[in-house]
Amino acid sequence: MSKKRPLDAVDVAILKALQQDASMTNQAIGELVGLTPGPTHSRIKRMKEEGIIKGIHADLDWRSLGYKLFYCLDVKVESDKVEEAGYILTQVPNLWNVCKMIDPTNDREVTFRMWSVTDSYETILAIMGHLLKQYDGFCDVQVQAVDMLSRNPGVVNVARVLLNEDLPLWSLPKRD
Repeated sequence: MSKKRPLDAVDVAILKALQQDASMTNQAIGELVGLTPGPTHSRIKRMKEEGIIKGIHADLDWRSLGYKLFYCLDVKVESDKVEEAGYILTQVPNLWNVCKMIDPTNDREVTFRMWSVTDSYETILAIMGHLLKQYDGFCDVQVQAVDMLSRNPGVVNVARVLLNEDLPLWSLPKRD
């Protein structure tokens, strides 16, 4: 990983464009940000090397792929087994955004929260049952089906922090 340099407004504009459509060509991104394809490619390459861009991903429609349930999963782990449990959970296929929850009132257990999709309740319960049998550090598992109302991969306003832009104000649209 190379040494990071501060991002400028052009870098932020490139990040915004990639958040909206990661399949855009360097030419198309360059047109949006006022660069030719060569410098656009160089900036994207640099941000990948610096770890700012971790990857370019396809936005899949899970239901079209046959997955029926989107769910949130909480796994409680004994505090002395947190590192090992975190490693194990990050290796389970179809789990993403594995997060360690912070609870200053409980030093005996740690909760990991993650999300996934599955074809049925039976599948996720079988996977979690197998994990509970294979690893004795898990104290409790809770699975909650979620009805996703919105999914926006560009939800992070990179300009807010990087360029000190004001948070855009909005008001709730009026219903008819």
